[in-house]
Amino acid sequence: MEVKATDFGEAKGKKVELFTITNIHGNSIAVTNYGAIWVSAIVPDKKGVKDDVLLGFSDLEGYLTDTCYIGASVGRFANRIENAHFVIDGEEYNITPNVAPNCLHGGVEGLSFRVWDSKIEDDGVTFSIVSPDGDQGFPGELKASVRYRWDDNNKATIEFRAETDKATPVNLTNHAYFNLAGEGKILNQQLVIRADKFLPMKTGCIVSGEIVPVEGTPYDFHKVKAIGQDIDNDHEQLVMGKGYDESFLVKTVDDGKLQIIAEAVDPESGRYLQMSSTYPTVHLYTSNFLTSVRPGKKGKKYGEREAFCLEAQYSPNSPNLKDFPSCILRPGKTYNHVIEIIFATL
Repeated sequence: MEVKATDFGEAKGKKVELFTITNIHGNSIAVTNYGAIWVSAIVPDKKGVKDDVLLGFSDLEGYLTDTCYIGASVGRFANRIENAHFVIDGEEYNITPNVAPNCLHGGVEGLSFRVWDSKIEDDGVTFSIVSPDGDQGFPGELKASVRYRWDDNNKATIEFRAETDKATPVNLTNHAYFNLAGEGKILNQQLVIRADKFLPMKTGCIVSGEIVPVEGTPYDFHKVKAIGQDIDNDHEQLVMGKGYDESFLVKTVDDGKLQIIAEAVDPESGRYLQMSSTYPTVHLYTSNFLTSVRPGKKGKKYGEREAFCLEAQYSPNSPNLKDFPSCILRPGKTYNHVIEIIFATL
């Protein structure tokens, strides 16, 4: 395995590098210490033609102007917290609202907007960061890391770890935008999500706490189906989100066990993706509001429905929901969650 670091610019007075990890087949992923972002995944189709299946930018400026968290490691808390407010052990906390009145992906200056420390390893890179007590209103000093690995079987492993000195919500994930065709609309790409239930939203795209069976709804992905098959259904949740923007409950406990949660395939190229995770939920987002200030890697600005996101995580708004696996990390405990993505062809 070859890990190569190249200059990627400067942000907030700190050096930013691009780390490219290449396996024996010449397939690679690239990551950067700005936002601990996953920049690229270059893998072959069924004819052996290689392409980048992640949306992103060729230079740092694209990420500095991005507002859609493309490829980012988001936190301290991925997704939304209602009214930017929660209570732990009877103490109330108000965090920074950035999608008023709610907090999205960690607030105005979440971890995806920071320059992380980096360490090259044999099969990848580890990024680490310290978020001070009170950062964006969150309690406790949080020491967090994300380790990216890549192997000769085209498997990317993303491992998140964190420790705190005060009880605090932690929900870290990667926000990659996948397009198995490389670019263009993803409506013909097919998806399976191994979940029996989904979590409806109320006004403001806030998970209400209700748990609904997927059977008989447009959210049933038990059998492989095109992403576009039901995306324009008049189901109230699809109308509210302008497409899929929903969390699926893949298990009711945070047992730390890695399990397959989703699969996707592009019928034309034959590229296939399998995602496994230790998290209890996965959030499907079909880039319904995707825009880019600057052109992407292939010279065109990105638009809606040109990628899909599978965000493995705790339930959105779980600091305010009692009947879901707890996202509260306490002193002396270690937050440790893993996501694996295997790329192959069919």
